[in-house]
Amino acid sequence: MEAEILTTGEAARVCAVTPDTVLKWIRSGRLKAQRTVGGHHRIRRQDLDRAIGTEAQFESRAEEAGATVAPLRYCWEYNGGGRLLEACRECAVYRMRAHRCYEVVQHARAVGHKKAFCRKTCADCEYYRLVHLQAANVLTITDNERLVRHLQETATRARFNVEFANCEYTCSAAVDRFRPDFVVIDCSLGRDVVRDMIEHLQVDPRIPGVRVILAVEPGEVVSGCDKGVFARIEKPFSGDDLATCVSAVGGPGV
Repeated sequence: MEAEILTTGEAARVCAVTPDTVLKWIRSGRLKAQRTVGGHHRIRRQDLDRAIGTEAQFESRAEEAGATVAPLRYCWEYNGGGRLLEACRECAVYRMRAHRCYEVVQHARAVGHKKAFCRKTCADCEYYRLVHLQAANVLTITDNERLVRHLQETATRARFNVEFANCEYTCSAAVDRFRPDFVVIDCSLGRDVVRDMIEHLQVDPRIPGVRVILAVEPGEVVSGCDKGVFARIEKPFSGDDLATCVSAVGGPGV
């Protein structure tokens, strides 16, 4: 019998995830796919079923390989092994796209946290131990090569993983691959560019709860870019300075 072939959109509906998540699985090697002449991905249903069944094993393989970016960063991904379960759909953590379920659980009754998978305290939860102790992922968006080199040289001492992008396009690609907890935006890119980036990051379903930090010149005020900004850091700054800022804002592993 001929194998069922799916588009990325169809595969996403089968798994109750976004098409971006399916593309992430393909790029990471987790899910096999073929390219059409037009450059689109096509997925055999049996390969999709196999990938769904091995999500949990992939997590342990990634850890053994020393991967710095763990898969299944959100609790609704973890509980379903990459699939969105019905029990999670009605939970406030998923509806609000909260970054960390253990930050919401203390308000469970008030906000509608279902606690469907809470069998013990957060400190004893396997998901909590997996995510809480991860180093934060920090994406820095700048076209200043000197700043990039300086951060690369000094970030190794800091307790976070760092990636770089220099425009909206490379930012989107980095978000898909890196899943940042924090995004540092260099205001020298221009007010309009910075404002648009902040707006797009805040509604990007791949990074719910991402925290934006603006990199500014001493005394610089960037009008119209305050909404959704958690902190500011003055240039020039080192990896240690950025680690201090990230720690003050708060996040996993800081």
